Amino acid sequence: MATQPPNSRPTGSIPFGDARACKEWLNALPLTNIPQAQSLVLDALKVLNRADDFEAIERLKCIELMRDKISFLQGEQRSRYFGKTMPLSPNDSAAWGTGRALLEEMENGYRKCLEQAMNESGEISRHVALVTQRIVRYLGTQMLFHAVAYRRFDPAVWLRLHQLYAEAERRGVAEERVKDSLEGEEGVSSVAEAYSHVVMMQAAYLSEMTAPQMDFAEALLRLWIRKVRLLKEPPPPAEGTTAWPLAVDLTKPIGARPLSHGAQQASHRVFDVEQISKSIRRRVRALQNDEEPASLGLPAEASALDALHQMQRLHKLWCEGAPPRPPAKVPNETTAGLTFGVNEIHFFLSSGKIFEQPDKTRELTRQEKNDIAMFGRVRESTQSMMSSEFNFTVENWGVVDEMLGAWRLLRPATASKGVAIGRLVAMRLGDGAPFFLGMVSALVQETDGRIVITVTLFPGRPEPIAVRAGDARNRQTAQWVQGFRLPAIPKLNIPESLVVPGGMALRGRGIEIWIEEAAKEATVYDVLEHGTDFDRFTF
Repeated sequence: MATQPPNSRPTGSIPFGDARACKEWLNALPLTNIPQAQSLVLDALKVLNRADDFEAIERLKCIELMRDKISFLQGEQRSRYFGKTMPLSPNDSAAWGTGRALLEEMENGYRKCLEQAMNESGEISRHVALVTQRIVRYLGTQMLFHAVAYRRFDPAVWLRLHQLYAEAERRGVAEERVKDSLEGEEGVSSVAEAYSHVVMMQAAYLSEMTAPQMDFAEALLRLWIRKVRLLKEPPPPAEGTTAWPLAVDLTKPIGARPLSHGAQQASHRVFDVEQISKSIRRRVRALQNDEEPASLGLPAEASALDALHQMQRLHKLWCEGAPPRPPAKVPNETTAGLTFGVNEIHFFLSSGKIFEQPDKTRELTRQEKNDIAMFGRVRESTQSMMSSEFNFTVENWGVVDEMLGAWRLLRPATASKGVAIGRLVAMRLGDGAPFFLGMVSALVQETDGRIVITVTLFPGRPEPIAVRAGDARNRQTAQWVQGFRLPAIPKLNIPESLVVPGGMALRGRGIEIWIEEAAKEATVYDVLEHGTDFDRFTF
């Protein structure tokens, strides 16, 4: 069949008849208009998946070619929804929806190939392992695609994944090596490797991770997934433990969980993570000794985050077993007031006063001079008028539940602020209650569109202060900026800490703080949190 121009093919017809024509058609796509190219590929894929008379091996070749092109197109659109604050804009949400549809249709396409591979003779029958591995990859990609936009996926996806792996195991193709230039290390992979990669990625609690952290975990698994083995009959747990850190039940629509020794059933598969644990622990020790991530064979993505903290976190979740979380309770409070960002929070903690340089005297405005001349002070109405230009607001969020200082809150329909993992937030329970500092530690958009965040509060009542880098060479300007001091709580063995704008706190670096009408020097001792817009540290 002759190749037709992508933008002029008849509706409902396949624009190619074999792999050679498919390659020509894909090369003619309008790459100057990525959304249009995506729509054209999606339409062609839908028609191809409905066609029952397409030769089996040519179908597989076409879908493999489309896989490469779709990977490129998805990468070009990635910035529309990856790392963005939630909720997405309508245009970005539509772009995400098109990407999701492409991934679902690719799964459908490979399933059509698998059906033909298992029921027909000829060349297609030799590719059961490859096609199964591709489906596993696309199921995992769908899960991750939901995670990057913090959206829940249908639990039935887990069942499709588990059933596919169980069938591959039954047919004896789970360990068969297949070519995979897009995902596999050194260009090869297997069903078992792809399955382990998907399950372990989801076990990293993606709803608590930023975009760079997800990228790092994905790259780390791509590098080291061969160190993980999936066992049907595992040896007893490591000495001193009573459970395996990660195991799946192939009959349940959930991911991996710790599994107690003695609770194993025939449907369980246990992940042997001993080798990847050794690799992570070796790098953790090196990072603690101030070795550079680049010298440790870590992925390039390590340079964009706190590699030590992330390696420790992943080791806990993958190799130690995530500890069970206590049940949440529903408190009496039904709403919580939230305000976001260092500047806005400082304003409200300062009782609505505009931040000024503490070591300088600002010239009063004409209205302030008039107030002082007539009333002996600056009136509150004048202060309110001056602060109104900043448009600082407190949003009332619904309280879902609370667990050990972590509050799950429902975003109201009237909210104007976007939310993201790692953002600094101040929260109060009641209009007259004090604000406490915290951070957005988890985020999820439910299937009905509701956005629920988890706010983890920092101990101690915050005090607004002014801060700046102690070394003039590390300052962008000599200006003071907003910061906060959190008091020590000796009874709980919690030290005093400071919260400053992001990027200011590095271990050993000096910080100047303005407190009690004077500048004081502090040295960063231990960074407790690296948020997306703040750092919290002891000194």
